[in-house]
Amino acid sequence: MREIASKTATTKANVATALQMISWGLEVNDYGNAQLDANGNFIKVKGEGVTEEMWVEMVAYAESKGWKKGDYKSLNLPFENKLLAQPKEVRERMARRVEDFAYKMITEVLNSQDTAPLAIQAVLKAGSYDVGAKIGRMEDPAQWTESKIVERAATIGGDKGPSGNFDD
Repeated sequence: MREIASKTATTKANVATALQMISWGLEVNDYGNAQLDANGNFIKVKGEGVTEEMWVEMVAYAESKGWKKGDYKSLNLPFENKLLAQPKEVRERMARRVEDFAYKMITEVLNSQDTAPLAIQAVLKAGSYDVGAKIGRMEDPAQWTESKIVERAATIGGDKGPSGNFDD
């Protein structure tokens, strides 16, 4: 993400699953990917996120369902009430980890530190929270006909093929 943001005008990232993992107390790298130990299990950081007892229960549930690591994002639904019932200090540390990760993502990866005055200026100038598009049309719609899309799609290559790992 950091590399992409440095080479493009990226201002948005889909990080919902990463934020779940972070809130649970799993070790996550700068890209938002949960880290695995030598046995292929998620690394739970002791004293972070949910209690260790809750994490053991969540893992046991996932295993009972035959879930792969990419399926763990679905644990929020069956565990929602239990997660919300964690002691206040645990819920606060869960939220703090998400806040810290989001802050770092916004300020360091998406390079948005100290941009609040620019946002305020744009809102005031527009007279609305909807500041409109930043640019005009970038491409000619005539270049996006069905036949041209099919032609361009034929040039797309990839190395994963049908045996690739598409869990996420």
